[in-house]
Amino acid sequence: MLIEATDLAGGAYQRGLQHGQRLKAKVQGHLGAWLDSLAQAGLGEGEAYARNLLRDTDFRPAISRWAPDLLEETDGIADGADLPRDLIFALQLLDEEWAYRARRQAASEPLEKCSSFAIVTADGPTWIGQNMDLGGYTDGWQIALRLERGGEAPGVQAFSAAGMIGLMGVNAAGLGVCVNSIPQLPSAPEGLPVAFVLRRLLQCRDLAEASGMVRAIPHATNQHYVIAQAGAARSFEASAAGVTEYQAPDPMRILHTNHPLGAEMGRAETEAQRENTVARLASLEERLSAGRPGLAEVQAALSAFDDPRHPVCRLRSPDSGLIGFTCGSMVSALRQGAAPVESWISAGPPSLGGFSRFELPRDAIGHA
Repeated sequence: MLIEATDLAGGAYQRGLQHGQRLKAKVQGHLGAWLDSLAQAGLGEGEAYARNLLRDTDFRPAISRWAPDLLEETDGIADGADLPRDLIFALQLLDEEWAYRARRQAASEPLEKCSSFAIVTADGPTWIGQNMDLGGYTDGWQIALRLERGGEAPGVQAFSAAGMIGLMGVNAAGLGVCVNSIPQLPSAPEGLPVAFVLRRLLQCRDLAEASGMVRAIPHATNQHYVIAQAGAARSFEASAAGVTEYQAPDPMRILHTNHPLGAEMGRAETEAQRENTVARLASLEERLSAGRPGLAEVQAALSAFDDPRHPVCRLRSPDSGLIGFTCGSMVSALRQGAAPVESWISAGPPSLGGFSRFELPRDAIGHA
């Protein structure tokens, strides 16, 4: 499904207000679908469960310290869409909700979601991209956001779902960030949630600054962050226990799914529980571990069905539930100098609707 960008400008609250006002019907629809999905998953009435999540966690202190502007942005989204601020805040906590549920339940299903990569080429762009696998309830609420530069923070091109501050993206300084869950590592009811970490990293101007930031932040949730700029990429497995930098066998190629490759697992898993994430990683390795992949090859890797039971590209089905559907896909080319940042975004599985191309002009002070 093709997708158009929504442009946001001004201060943090103003950006959120524009988001809520311009996408009001979609924000309301996404929130309602998420709350309904919680009830359908057997977690009780959606609003009550979401408010219990907020009652039993304490993320706001870390957000107030590390990303206070993003809290203002979520308030603006809520006000613009005429929705309660607490529920729009809860909507940002997708990974935190999954972690919250896992901490409450003695056993939980394996979290099979998201495949990411970064590939550095010697005489071409650095490619960064991922499939964002969420619940089937997100279908129809996918959006692309383009945020103008705010103060010293560069402009941003992000993929998201209506009402959320971002799921993956690149900035006008030529920095890209993609994420995927690693549920075997510990989580906590406090610290900085994933959506806020993502957007905070996209306020950095280069890989060194972002790498320092990802190490300094107190992480609430078990998550892998692949961060790239032209000519380099780094991989960090973060959790409530700390941050481990994963050193890929080939530092020019980082491929990752949903099991830790560098950090020690905090939760044991059976082979059956790891089967899906291992199969998707094998698909990426088969397609991207050798040669000089270009746009067609990286898009094909994210559209792949190499293992019919565990494809990288995941179509919506009646049992998609809270995970198991490729809500969207994003690939970006990061180049040296003043070249614009090119991104290709798919709303839904890229094998079905293909990609829309976007261009983000480079900031004058952000050139490599």
